[in-house]
Amino acid sequence: MSSASLTVAVLSLQAAVRLADRPGIRLLVIGGQSRPGEQSLVGPLALRAVGAMAFDVFVMSIGGVEAQHGWSEFSLDDAAVKQAGLGQASRTIAVADATKLGVRAFSQVADLGAVDTFVTDSAADDLATHPNGPETLAAMWDADVDIVLI
Repeated sequence: MSSASLTVAVLSLQAAVRLADRPGIRLLVIGGQSRPGEQSLVGPLALRAVGAMAFDVFVMSIGGVEAQHGWSEFSLDDAAVKQAGLGQASRTIAVADATKLGVRAFSQVADLGAVDTFVTDSAADDLATHPNGPETLAAMWDADVDIVLI
């Protein structure tokens, strides 16, 4: 039995490096094929592993979020892994910088209401900086998504 108080399963090689050897964390690196440039793990191995787990909280980065079309990704492989994670989670947190607001990427991950909390930068609600930000944030509120601006 591990003395770790938190078990973290990652699909990101960058996250694995940052969390390795941290006290109190039991780190699980989910297998799969590494996407060049992204260093995220995708493919049949990743899908199988994610499907065999249950998550209290699933944290996902996202390629785009748009009022009408919800959460989306530019890669079919990324979208499939995120859909699997959503299906295995009690709670989901999406994270993205404000430039992703109003963006409809190639592959839909889920409707807006599939995510419990969205974390983004404080400029997201500034119409002058991010013209699609306020409309997208308003749609999230309507879908009962909690929004955290940092």
